[in-house]
Amino acid sequence: MPEVKFAAGLRRLRQPVMPLVSMLQFLYLTGPFATVAEVIGELPEPIETDRTVYDAPRTLLSAYLTILAGLERIKAGNAALCAVVDEAGQPLDPLTAAAALLQQEVLTAELEEINSLLCQPCGCTLCCVGPEADMTQEFFEIPLKPEETGLFPVPGHDSEASRARSSTDEDELTVDGLPFYRLSGPRLMHWRNGWSLILPRQSSCPGLDVASGRCRVYGARPQVCRRPQIFPYVVEPLGDGSETRRLRQSLLAVTDCPYVRALRDEIAEYAAACGLSLVLSRNKA
Repeated sequence: MPEVKFAAGLRRLRQPVMPLVSMLQFLYLTGPFATVAEVIGELPEPIETDRTVYDAPRTLLSAYLTILAGLERIKAGNAALCAVVDEAGQPLDPLTAAAALLQQEVLTAELEEINSLLCQPCGCTLCCVGPEADMTQEFFEIPLKPEETGLFPVPGHDSEASRARSSTDEDELTVDGLPFYRLSGPRLMHWRNGWSLILPRQSSCPGLDVASGRCRVYGARPQVCRRPQIFPYVVEPLGDGSETRRLRQSLLAVTDCPYVRALRDEIAEYAAACGLSLVLSRNKA
């Protein structure tokens, strides 16, 4: 039963922090408070909304205080850390842009915890292996930060040709006369948009202990591995190499994942509570 199997993750999924953040933002920006911490300290307990009851809202919000302190920059009149445009490409006003960037940060942190709690009971390795023989994809890709490449002791490729492309370009990279995804085993590749670990067909991440299904580098695992398979897209990069973001106000849930399939209704309720549109998508076919 999902209620039992996913109990820990469901508790957090049903207590989204964003409704409290919206309340906090209004009180802080319109009230006589000097700091965000001051507002949190004065909140009543419990707090009831139309969707749930928060028994310890001060504790829940305090976990995100480092991010929420960004409201102090907003109140001081400082500009957002980067520009944000709407779907039509028009710049948002500074307050709306800063609030959207803050919401993206909060949700990213919250969903890292929620995803980890939901993922653990599944015992699957879906995110850790390349395509099966009958799948249409030639490879799967795990984006990495430069400092994360050292986690994986596999061959790497870093050349002028690779740095001029992305892994999905039609003009695909060849290495030693072969498409990069036909090289034997997993490989680290340096692309135009950064490093990634390429998992060809029927390969697995070098961090995966295939026998046990456990991750050998779990404590230090890459950031992208901490956030399967529900992703916040309050804002997204434009993809043009600039720091500008586009407002999306969406929550993406990948239906390949067993906990996403089992908890679609609960994830939809979470998205609604956060003021986001839910997008369901399948990655592997």
